[in-house]
Amino acid sequence: MGSAGNGLLDFETAESEEDYIRRMEAQSDRVFWTTYDNTYEMGDKAFRKTSRLPFNIERKDGTIVQWRRSWNHERIANEAEALEIVLQKTDIPVPRLLSHGSLPDGRQYLITEYIDGVILSALAHRGCSLLEEEKKHTKSTPCQTCSDIAYSNATDFISRTVLPQLAKLTSRYRGINGFVMPPRWLCPDLQPPWKGKQSWSTLPLEQSDYVFQHGDLAAHNIILDSITLEVRALLDWEYAGFFPAGMENWTGMLSRDVFSPRDENIAQLIKQFLAAEYSDAYNKWGDKAQLLKLIEEGKLPRPDQSRPGNSDE
Repeated sequence: MGSAGNGLLDFETAESEEDYIRRMEAQSDRVFWTTYDNTYEMGDKAFRKTSRLPFNIERKDGTIVQWRRSWNHERIANEAEALEIVLQKTDIPVPRLLSHGSLPDGRQYLITEYIDGVILSALAHRGCSLLEEEKKHTKSTPCQTCSDIAYSNATDFISRTVLPQLAKLTSRYRGINGFVMPPRWLCPDLQPPWKGKQSWSTLPLEQSDYVFQHGDLAAHNIILDSITLEVRALLDWEYAGFFPAGMENWTGMLSRDVFSPRDENIAQLIKQFLAAEYSDAYNKWGDKAQLLKLIEEGKLPRPDQSRPGNSDE
């Protein structure tokens, strides 16, 4: 039996993913759930996230396809490195990293301390946070007043605590220690001309002008005190790294839609932040007619607009 997180969460390091999922689904003393990308395990004092291997899924029409996500294992390791940076160099509240590493089959895991609270996005389905019945804003669910207070607290936390402190962390290179996670608002596994791209360049600068960014500032990544509705921690640093200022596309709003790959401004984002990568991917993509159609639809910039240092403004 392997042990991680000071014994808080034990697991068989040689156990297959299938056996691990089967074992965890059969137990009752820990919260456990899966997504297409990760498995999650939560005990009294620790939280474990593990990347998943590719697996087959059946579509509604009966066809079988393999689900896989590029950099699915690397992004867990990326989050672990990001947490270490934030814990060492800022006062931003994040879960304390207890352990991280790789399993024999290639899966990556990280274990952090468990932080009790309520996820900001869950307030849409939650009643009033006030304990005294006579002081509750409403007896119905959800409590809009509590939701408004929570979102205001979280937005203020991002604007006054997170962004100013991260802006002080700079680098000449994109990403973290040579690995660059593509931005949250891009979907490179599905979108031309990114599909099939194996890696992303660190694009070194002469000066340390890249700033550290969380990469996924949204309501589902902020945990609050369930009573006071003050922020307790900023979670999920998988997309973090050093990037050009503004690249994470923070609009001042904590919405899931902020990072949608269907963003109406996607062409401008590519032009502004991924010019060199786009120019290279465009030149290598065989079906130029397909790209021209996407350009006409406003989903990609014109290649002459995306060359590094080129601007039509």
